[in-house]
Formats: sequence, C-alpha cells, structure tokens
Amino acid sequence: MTAHSEHGPETTPTAAAADERVTLGERVWPAHNIALIVGIIGIVGGIVAGYFSDPGFRRFYFAYLISYCFFLAIAFGSLAFVLLQFLTRAGWSVNVRRVGEGLAATLPVMAVLSLPILISVGLQHGALYRWAQPASHVAEGEEAHPGSESDTAIAEGKPAERGPTGANAGTMGHPSAGNVVPPLDELTLEKRAMLNPWGFIVRIIIYFVICGGMAMWYWRSSTAQDTMQDQGRIDALTDRMQVLSAPLTLVLGLVITFAAFDLLMSLDPHWFSTIFGFYFISSSLLAAFAAITLVCMLLQHYGYLTRSITTEHYHDLGKFTFAMVFFWGYIAFSQYMLLWYANIPEETAWLARRGATTATGAVNGYSWWSIALLFGGLLIPFAGLLSRHVKRRGWSLAFWAVWVLVFRWVDMYWIAMPELTGKVYFGLVEILCFLGIGGIFVATLLRLLSRHALRPVHDPRVVESMAFQNA
Repeated sequence: MTAHSEHGPETTPTAAAADERVTLGERVWPAHNIALIVGIIGIVGGIVAGYFSDPGFRRFYFAYLISYCFFLAIAFGSLAFVLLQFLTRAGWSVNVRRVGEGLAATLPVMAVLSLPILISVGLQHGALYRWAQPASHVAEGEEAHPGSESDTAIAEGKPAERGPTGANAGTMGHPSAGNVVPPLDELTLEKRAMLNPWGFIVRIIIYFVICGGMAMWYWRSSTAQDTMQDQGRIDALTDRMQVLSAPLTLVLGLVITFAAFDLLMSLDPHWFSTIFGFYFISSSLLAAFAAITLVCMLLQHYGYLTRSITTEHYHDLGKFTFAMVFFWGYIAFSQYMLLWYANIPEETAWLARRGATTATGAVNGYSWWSIALLFGGLLIPFAGLLSRHVKRRGWSLAFWAVWVLVFRWVDMYWIAMPELTGKVYFGLVEILCFLGIGGIFVATLLRLLSRHALRPVHDPRVVESMAFQNA
C-alpha cells in the first residue's frame, strides 16, 4: 500500500529540476564510444573464437543466442513495464519510467543484432536449430516418430543408438552427439508448417516490427512532452498512451510468447511446453526491474536525478523485483511439475539433458547448473529480498539486482546450451558474445538517454511521483 504526502516546496518539479542534473548530453559520449568499441570487438572476437573452439563454430551460434536472449528479455520486460505504468495510470513510477522507456527503445537495435541468428537459419545447415534444414534432408528408414526411442533412453538415463555417429553415455544419446546435426525426422516434419527456415525469419521480422514500433512510439511520445508548453496537448498525449496501453499489452504478451517459442523452445523440435511463454515473460519482467534499478542507481552515482528518484522509488522497484523472483519460480516449478508427472518421453528428455532428473544415468554436468538455478535464481534472492530494509538500502538492493541479472543469464544458458551436444561449454566464446551484445546494448541506451531528459519533466503525474511515499 502507498500513501502520498502533502506537496511541499521541496517536492515540486520546479525545485527538483533546479537542484539536479536531468540531462546527460555530450558528457556521456566517451562512455558510449567505449561501450560501442567493446561491443564490436566482442562480436568479432566471438566469431573468430568460435571457429577455433570446441566443438566448432556451432558453439558461437549458441553462445550468441544465450546473450542475445538475455538482453532481449531486458528490452521486452522494459516495454512491458512501460505499458503497465500507463495501463494502471501509475504516478509513483513517472521519474523512473524514462529509464524503462530507454531500455525498451533498444528493440530496433536488437532487431539488427538478430542477424547472426537469422543467417544461421537462412543457411539451412541446422547449426543452431536442428529443424532449419532443407525438407529433403530426411533420415532414411525413419518410422512414425523417430527419435522417440532416443528420447525415452535419455529420460531413463540410458545410452541411445541414434544419429549419424550414434550416441554414447557421455552425451546421453543427444541428437547432436559428436557435434553432427541429425537429419530431419518425421516428428519434426509434422511441425514443418511452423518450423521452417523462411517462416521463422518472417516471424522474427514481424515480432520486431510490432514491438520495435510500440517501443519507439512510446519513447517519442513521452520525450515529445518534455518540450511541450501547452498542458492540454500534454494531457491529450498522455491519454492517448494510456488508452492504447491496454490492447498493446495483450499484443506484447502474444509476441513475447511466440518469440520465446521460436528462439528458445524450438531448439529441441520434439519438445513443447504451453507454459514456456509465461516462463520467458516472467524472466523478462524480472530482468527489466533489476536493470531499471541498476541504471537509476548508476545515474544517481554520477550526479543525475538526485532529487527525483528517492528511497521510496527504490523500495517499490525492490518490491516488484521480489515479486517477479517469486513469479518466475512459480512458473518454473509449474513447468517442471507438469513435465515430471506427465512423463512423456519427448518432454522429460528435455529436462534430463539439463540434469534436472533423479535418474542416476542422466545426471550430468548440467545437474549443477540446475541446482545453481534453483538456489541462485529462486531460493536465495527470495530470502535476500524479503526484508523491507534490504529494499531501502542502495548497496544491498544493487547487490541483489546484479545477482538477479547474473542468474537471468544462467537461465538462458541452461535453456539453450544443452542442445549443442549435451556437454557443458563455458569460456572465451561465451564471454565475448556477452560483451559484444552487451556493449552495443549499453551504447544504444546511452545514446538514447543523452538526447532527452532522464525523466518526463512535463508528465501530468510528475508531482505525484516526486511526493510518493511508501506506507
């Protein structure tokens, strides 16, 4: 629950604006240039390192996808945050909303960064997605549902005889054992209407046209208010953003769901989970709240928004971060429980490859990642963020925000990397891909924030945000 104090002189927008810096301007360009250089070097270095890595260049695609989905989740979650603030007509969040709008406005650049993924699909070599091969590349002698025996063996922790090079106990009969991409089977071909290269590419483009358009429209509408003097025009633009937020929130939910299906769930064409969309949405919201908190803290550390963003705002951001930790854990457990008791081979094999199994023969290197995700992604931050005092102390909330983001990356890794060959890979390729995408992401954010005020200075609810207090 929240309460609002009386508006004293110290809480008025005019007084706060006079006492604080609200624009980055050209001061941010050195940091922007460094981030951009790091990003370019990271991506180029990741490509080069991928050629010389074990088990081959396919590893670059997987490493790139992991970090790409991590930053994409922040952008998606931030757009959801912005829409929800307008949908609920929230006043408390006005002074932190511009940061969320900036994070969401990186989506057009994220569209460009999807090119390596689209190229891997367009080449139709199946290097990243096993289904991304010509329809004629079908395994000989396959029966009704080839792969089921292999999936059953994986689920039960037994070796499987499948694939061009066979399988061994070390990779649990993984479809790509020996780093050889298996040909298409009948079960995958039955999903060809959805899982085909050009359909995938067209859908990804559509996703970014929709979400990128939404993000840029809200960014431009919000920043346009900063230069308006006519209160009637400002209110009309706010009303328009509020009215559109309801249908656009529904559209965004659908887009994120299908993007999660395409980018991550389809890595295993046999596996499916109807709750996976919610899983990625919850992860995106969690990452967004943590990222917004950190960006606001960094801005204040360097002397910006020192009066506009208070302990009360961080308290609410901390509460939402805590809520999303619990929500993500609830969705993750629900997905695991449903797959566990249904005990369908095509589904349980997905968990077995990630070591999330009690079958002795299926325990592998990813079992430790599963345990780390359980404790680091849910139980530890749940306990750490439970206290009110933690949310109201900058250093402690910053620690947990970083912690949450680290385990969002671990989550993306846990989802994607086991589909490479079934072995654990972590090293230079993964680090360079993270730095590459992260550098360009940060440079884009800095460029956006440098061109406008760091908070909506003329928003109709800016006084309410200044005076906001938690009960």
